[in-house]
Amino acid sequence: MKKIRYSFLFFWFFAAQIQAAEMSSTVSQNLEPAYLIGDSDLNFLGLKVYHLALWSEAQKFSYDKKFAIQIRYNMNFSKEDLAKKSIEEIERLHVLSAQDKENFLAELKKIFSSVKKGDEKVAIFTPNQGVEMFYNGKLNGKISDQKLARLFVDIWLDERGSYPKVTKKILGKKI
Repeated sequence: MKKIRYSFLFFWFFAAQIQAAEMSSTVSQNLEPAYLIGDSDLNFLGLKVYHLALWSEAQKFSYDKKFAIQIRYNMNFSKEDLAKKSIEEIERLHVLSAQDKENFLAELKKIFSSVKKGDEKVAIFTPNQGVEMFYNGKLNGKISDQKLARLFVDIWLDERGSYPKVTKKILGKKI
């Protein structure tokens, strides 16, 4: 029985090391140190859409510390669809004026790229500076507007969003 228990503990320790090895170079180059807060798959109608991980410079998540949202896509999406869906998700959580909606959509379209299966996007949030957007390791643009930066990351971090179980998992909370 002890042998099984130790084997189980060894497996979980090893699995945690494998998970840590999945940190993208974008995350490791922009967060020092980088702690995995949580991760989850986002599934829709039984299909895996993407894998999501939240990394932070602090061992506990806080908007006051630099953090990264890492997304590895399992499906193809156009940049227009991604920008529109982002605005829809923001509007689920917050009231936007028509002007803000138009401005934010234009800004997201400028810094988004279309994605295909296997692509990775990383959003690096720095308090009081905004969000840097990376696509497959290359800087694609920056959201300098503080309001939009916070609204954007809240798509994944606000538990009132479309996928509260995913949000809880990436925030390291029990479901």
